[in-house]
Amino acid sequence: MIPILPPSLRPFAPHARRVMLRPYCALSATIVPDLGLRLIFPRGAPPARFALTNPLFSAVRLGGRAILITVSRGTHKRYCANAFMDWRGSYVSLLVCTTAKGRRYTSDIRFVRPRVVQTSPRARIVRPSPWARAWAYAAFGPMSQTSIRKRVVVTRGPRAIVLRVRRLLSVPGEQVLGFAVTGVKGALGAVGGAVLYRGRHKWRRIPTATACRVSPRHHRVVCALALAPPARGVRRWHLMVLTALGPVRLSW
Repeated sequence: MIPILPPSLRPFAPHARRVMLRPYCALSATIVPDLGLRLIFPRGAPPARFALTNPLFSAVRLGGRAILITVSRGTHKRYCANAFMDWRGSYVSLLVCTTAKGRRYTSDIRFVRPRVVQTSPRARIVRPSPWARAWAYAAFGPMSQTSIRKRVVVTRGPRAIVLRVRRLLSVPGEQVLGFAVTGVKGALGAVGGAVLYRGRHKWRRIPTATACRVSPRHHRVVCALALAPPARGVRRWHLMVLTALGPVRLSW
């Protein structure tokens, strides 16, 4: 609710923004000197690492979920600073610049997590088809016959996540990429989805459909991505998997 202010002060009334946390997030905000900008994070804790590039700006923690950025009024008309932070695998770059015009003032940025889609441990393919056979072989085929041997280990505090790419199969009109995600020292939890990119310097997203199965002990999830239409002439792949413990990326 916007407080009741005289007309001259109404442009400076608090204004909040809602930002979805992604593996890589870049945004900007403007603040009025002496008013400040508050960053509010999801339940848990504020960012483990936080840095401001301009010494004229200052930051203090408010409770267990918020950080307040302020700058004192000076002789210059405009100040800017970058705020770099990471929160449980989400890397955020925030450009903060001062302004004397209240209509562009942002008082609060509230970060929210993306919704995690629960995978069913009993998911099964109903009708046999070339896609079904390729899905099963890409996800569960013998490890001795893997065509791609790539893996990455990501640490999340005392826990670790292992992402392995197993094989890329081609069927008429489609391609299927099989991979497995394993949790070390505890259950992995749900896999919210996977995104596939191509390119070396400029990444381009590849349209895919994802299907996953959870192992009985919930330590391992095997998945397959169907690429339709198939991606031809790809020299660099990038797989991003969103887990309950944070995002994991593997490039090859």
